[in-house]
Amino acid sequence: MRICDRTGVHSAKISPKIRALNNPPETKTQLLENLKLDDSNSIRLPAADLHRQVSAILQGVGTPPEHAETTAKILVSASLRGVDTHGVGNVVRYSQSIEDDTYTVPQIVETISETDTTALLSCGNGLGFVAAHHGMEMSIAKAREFGIGMVTIRDGHHIGMVGYYPMMAADEDMIGMAMTNASPAVRPALGARPRVGTNPIAFAAPAGKERDFVFDMATSTVASGKIALARRLGVPMPVGWAVTAEGEPITVPPADRSEAWSMNPLGNTREQGSHKGYGLGLVVDILCGVLSGGGFGTQLSAGENMTWTMAIDISKFRDVDDFKSMMDDMIRELHATPALPGADRVLVAGDPEADAAEDRTLNGVPVEHRQYDEMRQRAVGLGVEVFI
Repeated sequence: MRICDRTGVHSAKISPKIRALNNPPETKTQLLENLKLDDSNSIRLPAADLHRQVSAILQGVGTPPEHAETTAKILVSASLRGVDTHGVGNVVRYSQSIEDDTYTVPQIVETISETDTTALLSCGNGLGFVAAHHGMEMSIAKAREFGIGMVTIRDGHHIGMVGYYPMMAADEDMIGMAMTNASPAVRPALGARPRVGTNPIAFAAPAGKERDFVFDMATSTVASGKIALARRLGVPMPVGWAVTAEGEPITVPPADRSEAWSMNPLGNTREQGSHKGYGLGLVVDILCGVLSGGGFGTQLSAGENMTWTMAIDISKFRDVDDFKSMMDDMIRELHATPALPGADRVLVAGDPEADAAEDRTLNGVPVEHRQYDEMRQRAVGLGVEVFI
């Protein structure tokens, strides 16, 4: 890939990796390779310029500078860590939701109830990033004083890469956890219609000399953003991501959500543990939606998301350096595990994202050609400065 020369809007190109949708590759590995950004489908840009562009676009539709900066920071972090489905290209959609009054901006993040260790917040129908960031800050502050802090948030929207918020706690020598629920996209185990959101769970714990442990997963077989990415790139999905209402596998990415198809819960089939992904999805619905009163899957409209955050102060349990040293030992033991034939090495949660961040910090952040064009056009249309 190359750094953008900024000579104008980049025309979208067709990747040579694209294969006919009715003639998918032989292996899932090949299919997953098709979903990676490379020099055929994206362009590299400096992270600092992307941050400025995202913030400018949000401020161009009335977002207060502090809230725009918070949101930009989280979106750029996702793109830096290789979570492209939750990265900077989404700013166009968020800005449109602000402009058409789907989001209330400026928003008021209100504390509805609070104790020493807990709080219930309202996102104020605004940017989910703002309330989730504030919720984790509150969780950290409560944990610092009382050992643990938990905040649940209603009246919210998309919060982006859920792993960002537990990483905030890990940076403070704490264990962090966050979840967010969503409108139905996933079928229950044995079900034929979508009733549960993709409902991601994220967890982070600090290490010492090794990288922090950062685990971020959808409770479906794949995040819904991966299906949207496959559709934008014109490549097929692996079997197992989604099925029709009759249970037949889908490999052509559907254009819209409907009752005619569903994403699969983590595990996919009953024999492989689909009840576990289904159950985890409902745990997220309970902590985010039922506990906050904001609503569970079938009660939410598309774009509504309720959130839960937690921080645990390690120092209230044991010496932090000793904890980190044991984390290092655990991570090294895992890395030292012999790999299966054909595999390079054993990874620990957070390794691929940390590798991506090292590369992208040095060489620029890849942005899909289409999303790059859309961001530039959005900035021009709003009359804000174009940084990319």
